Amino acid sequence: MSRNLSLKSRYAVILILLSLIALMEARQPIPFFRLATFILVFLVFVDLASLLRGKWRDGLVVLASLAFGLCVFEGIATVLEPKTLLNVTKGWSVPQPIIGWGPEHPGRFHDERRDPKTGAVIYIADYTIDANLLRQTISSETGPAIVFFGDSFTFGLGVNDAETLPQAFSDLLDRKLRVLNIGFSGYGPQQFLRELETGLFDPLIGAQPRLFVFMTWAGLAVRTACKFFWVRGGPRYALENGQVALKGACYDDSSLRVREWLEDMASYRLFIEAYLQKLTHEDVELYVRVLLAAVHLAKEKYGVATLIPYIIASGYLVGTGFSDDEIVQRLRDGGAVVVDVSLAKEEAAGAKLIFKGDGHPTPLANRLRAEMLKNYVEQQMAGVLPSGPE
Repeated sequence: MSRNLSLKSRYAVILILLSLIALMEARQPIPFFRLATFILVFLVFVDLASLLRGKWRDGLVVLASLAFGLCVFEGIATVLEPKTLLNVTKGWSVPQPIIGWGPEHPGRFHDERRDPKTGAVIYIADYTIDANLLRQTISSETGPAIVFFGDSFTFGLGVNDAETLPQAFSDLLDRKLRVLNIGFSGYGPQQFLRELETGLFDPLIGAQPRLFVFMTWAGLAVRTACKFFWVRGGPRYALENGQVALKGACYDDSSLRVREWLEDMASYRLFIEAYLQKLTHEDVELYVRVLLAAVHLAKEKYGVATLIPYIIASGYLVGTGFSDDEIVQRLRDGGAVVVDVSLAKEEAAGAKLIFKGDGHPTPLANRLRAEMLKNYVEQQMAGVLPSGPE
């Protein structure tokens, strides 16, 4: 009698453990829920092994040992993984058709990032998103546009509306030309190309834009290759018969579910994902070809040149067979106008060009780059900027 009660109670414990596993995976109630899941799985295997005999028990002991090792592995990764203290207004970035993601609605979004160890402020900024779901840029309301495409560097992550690169450029022109900021956090050449292919912003751009600007660096090749999980909804391109071809979104339903499950593991993010995200020669080739496809389309469809402010960032091209100089030359040979905006001299002189602990450009870096672009366009691209009062 007592033995039967004992067996029933142990079976009840197993059912409770299984229910807790289901709860953890469905609700994700704590940041380290996957570690909790692995611990619960380990306990289930231990409990089942104690109930069985022979080969079944031996097999469950092996599984329990593997589960214990996974718990240790995940626990170490949970402790070692770099943390961020980030507070962003809800709706700042949500899934969007065509380009993958973007703001959910117009309005003002607060973004605050702090050092997780000290609590020190890395940046505090407010972003105004206009009725077109673009970053507010104060400029002329009419006339041909100068359009800035790109990622968070162009959007101005970490800086206020008045401190973005497009706004600094507009200010240098005394706001006499229409300037648009179509950049957003996480975008890459694939969004640039897809926006032009679909005419997503054509009503804003107008019939005769003056110039397209796309600031880039070699690290964006990881995004074009769809290696980051957060690009999952973005457009995916591949090379087919030597041509850039759209292949849908970065992840289909089946691969997305697997990747989502893996992404909830600190051990995967810390120990495995970084290796998988390493750039290859093919990744960089695709990055160059997608960017050039956008440059060609800009010329053919809009009759406008594309100015590419290029930032040389060390480390990204190791082992790819590419160099920054080679990429720049390929872009120039393909019809792009490329300007080095790395600000190496200013950095060597001690200028604060990036937010420490984050890597995004400071307001000073945006002003310096805006000045470089204005001077270059004035001197090398006749007819883009007005030569006198308009």
